Amino acid sequence: AGKVFRIGHLGNVNELQLLGCLSGVEMVLRDVGYPVKLGSGVAAAAAYLLNNTPLIPSRI
Repeated sequence: AGKVFRIGHLGNVNELQLLGCLSGVEMVLRDVGYPVKLGSGVAAAAAYLLNNTPLIPSRI
């Protein structure tokens, strides 16, 4: 079976924090031997955010 983990947070999370967290997860996965291409998760999340999240000045 696959393996799953959860990332929790307290309070608000913005796009930059999300992308930083995903980058850290990629690096840790690679360090423990999981075959991950660094930047692939961040790139997928950034593409999703660019196409599905309105840019509101207060969020930049």
